[in-house]
Order: sequence, then C-alpha cells, then structure tokens
Amino acid sequence: MMLLARKFLLAVIALMFCYPGEIRAQNEFDRYTGAQIQRDLDSLAKWILAIHPSPFVHCSSIEFDAALRNAKSTFAGGGTLYGAAQMTAKVCNVLKDSHTGIALQSFSDQLGGLYGHLPLEIQTVNNRLIATSTAGDPSFIGSEIEDINGVSVRSILGGGLALVSQEGDAALARLRMSEKLWNDIAPFAIGASISDSVRVNYVSGQTENLQVLDNAAIKDWHTACSETAPIFWREVEMDNRIAVVLTIQHFHPENVRAFRSKLKACFRHVRALQANKNDVVFAGLILDLRGNSGGNIAIMAELLPYLTSEPVDIPAGVQIKASEEAKACWGKGRMGFIGPKSYLKNLQVLKSTLRAIDNDSITYIPFNRPIQPRRRLAYEGTAALLLDGLSASATVSIASWFVRSGRGETFGEPPMGSVSGTFGNPVRLVLPETGLAVHIASARYITQTPVRWEARPLLVDHPVTLTALHIKNGSDPVLDEALRWVSQNLSLQP
Repeated sequence: MMLLARKFLLAVIALMFCYPGEIRAQNEFDRYTGAQIQRDLDSLAKWILAIHPSPFVHCSSIEFDAALRNAKSTFAGGGTLYGAAQMTAKVCNVLKDSHTGIALQSFSDQLGGLYGHLPLEIQTVNNRLIATSTAGDPSFIGSEIEDINGVSVRSILGGGLALVSQEGDAALARLRMSEKLWNDIAPFAIGASISDSVRVNYVSGQTENLQVLDNAAIKDWHTACSETAPIFWREVEMDNRIAVVLTIQHFHPENVRAFRSKLKACFRHVRALQANKNDVVFAGLILDLRGNSGGNIAIMAELLPYLTSEPVDIPAGVQIKASEEAKACWGKGRMGFIGPKSYLKNLQVLKSTLRAIDNDSITYIPFNRPIQPRRRLAYEGTAALLLDGLSASATVSIASWFVRSGRGETFGEPPMGSVSGTFGNPVRLVLPETGLAVHIASARYITQTPVRWEARPLLVDHPVTLTALHIKNGSDPVLDEALRWVSQNLSLQP
C-alpha cells in the first residue's frame, strides 16, 4: 500500500512540474536586481554554515555549493520577490530540513501585500486538485478545479512546491505544505491584484468569480473557516460505546495556563468515563494531531504525562551549535527556580550550555530528566493517534514515542519527519535586500539512542486517504477508521 502511495505522490509531483508557472503580470514595485538577489543568497549561505548544527546530514557540501551557484546564476539579471524566494528555497531545500527555509507565513504576508490572496483552498486527491473551502458558492466544495483565469492550478501548485522545504524524504508532507501556500501565490501567478475579480473554472464546466483579498481580509476569512482554539475535546458515541477525541492544533498557545486547564479537564473526564458502570462503555482515547506543526517542547511535555504510566525520555538529547544568532534567540532569559528532577531542567541546561560555549562549537545535551506520569490521571487504556502531512516538529517527537513504545496505533498520513528525530530551535533572520524572512535550525532533536538519523518519514499503521466525496460531504474517514479500531480493541493496554 505504501509503495502505491509513493508512486502516486511521485506522479503528482512530476505532473505539476510539467506545467511551468506562467506569470501574466508584475507589480511595478516588485523588482530586485541580480546583485541584490545574489547578496541575499551570500548572506543566507553564511548564516546556514554559522548556525545549522548538521547542514550536511542529508547532503554534501559539494551539493550545497552547487545549489548556491545555480541559484545565483538563475536570476543574475534580476527578478521578482517570488523569484528571489524561489532561489532562497533552492539553496535551503538541498538540506532537506523543514526547519530551514523561507518563513512561509511572513512570505505570504509580504507577497500578499503586493498581490493579495485568493479565498479558495485545495487538496490533492487521486491526482486531482479538489476545492476544500471557498468564499464563494459552498456547493463547489469537493469539486475539481481546472484553472484560474486560464492559468493551470497545477502550475500554481508547482510554484508553491518550489518554496517549501522538505524534511528528509517526506515528499507528501511537502505537497501538503504547498497546498496551504497555493492561494497565496495564485494572484501573483495569474497577474491579479488586490480587489480584482478572478474566474475559477471547474472541470465540471461550472465557474465562479472570487475577489482577491488583502492580508487583513484573508486572515478574517481563515478565522471564520476554522476552529482557532489550540486545544479542545469532545465525546463521540458509537454502538453504545464512547470515545474521547482530543484535538491539539499546536504547541505554542498564547495562554499556557488555559492550555493546561483544558488538558487536565479532558483526562479528568476520561477517568470519570472509565469509572462509570452503565450501559455505554468507554472505548478509548483518540489524539488528533493532524495539522499540528509543533511548537514549544515544554508545552509538548505537558501532554505526555497523561499518556504514560512510565517515565518517558523524549527526546533522548539535543545537539546544538553555538552562534551569535542562536544565543540571541534561544540563550536569553532566565527560567526561574526549577526542581532538580523536573523535565524543564533539561531545557534550562540546554539554554545555559548554549550561552556558555564558544561560537561555532557543537555539543550534545542529554535529556537526563524524563517526563514523569501524572499519578492519578495517567491514562493507560486504548489510544489512537491521527497524523497528516502537516504534523511536524514536536508532533513528530510525540509520534515517534507513540510508535516506538507501542502505546497505540497511528492513522492518516506520514508526518513531516522520521522516527529518529527532527531539527528544531529555528532562528528567524531577514535577508537585507529583499526583506525575505528565513528560518535556520540551530538544534537537532534526537529521539533514540544509539543515534540512527533516518530520512524516511514515520509510516502510519493505517494509511487513510480522503476522496473528493469525503470533502464534499464533510466526512472524516481518518477519524472513522480510528473509531472503529478503538471500538474493537477495548482491552489493549500500552
């Protein structure tokens, strides 16, 4: 099954690159000289070599230098902001590290300030680009899109793919990220501007017109379309059995206290359901981390005590490289008093070590203080984990532990990372000429010892793929499959 999925993905990517992006028009202010782009690329290469702890774990220095030369020569005569971003990505992408590359949200805002955004979202399903959300007629959700103002949607998606950094061999995750960037690139690709009306042509022969939105309006639209709370949970009943679905959208909440409170309330409810002796049996817990791009490892550590009855070493340790930029970003500030056995002591040691060692030094910090289980609320019953191509960073660390410990089974898609670990602690810098923001990893999180650094993404136990009909009906086959499994495995223990 996974071989077929890989063949499908490679076919999709190959097909997208058969449609070179056609740029219909350019904003008169969107122009940089070749010298400006080349100076930015020189700055980027210098920062990567100074900050990244292991830039050549997936590539050689020869490949890196070749990518830099190629990028500098491609736009020697000058180019647009998108062109500069494409060359920046060309240099970063050879590293195969999703934490090193263009800061996509910043780029979206920067490009959107010039051209706007299209309020239409897509997903690739069986080699077709399907509308998943639109500001226009909702009846088009689940329909295949042909083109926008005559420009192939595959061409636009290929343009987004060129900007996204890939983690190891996680090609599907890279595709999912480019789908999120697609509507930010579309107005530029078709030569539209903010407030323009553009025509969306569907394969069915139907059309709809959508207005290009500015940065503020597109953010309002996204907020209206999706649940914004970082954590929420609900009961799902099936065949006289109840499962609790806990959804965590990211690990960087603005209100940490509220996050902790909701997490604790969820597992108190799970404990109450387990204690109930009625006709409706508690089946298990489903942890939904789809779309969770990660965040603060200390927040991630708030979750694991509820899922284990044994101490958990995650990660096994962190490799860091000292630089002025990394120290300015991650070495400042005090963490206050932390008990000697607290998991947070690992992070305190990491921070103090980074401050103390000389620049250009590399060292390994073992995480010797494990995460301890919650004595009364640690849940030991049946558990399932939902993942997709947008699950990344700290989420991959959780998934790695979940798989290696046999805590439960996984459903959905391979995430953006392998079972062996991921890079992290990105430093945000701004290229001086174009103003493009970039992230460069300054740490390498290793989830197991002895160290085995793998490029292959973590493979889920139960691969589940959406169809156009699922999208049209608003159904969730990944959750449905997990619910069936949980219902059939009530006696499973970690």
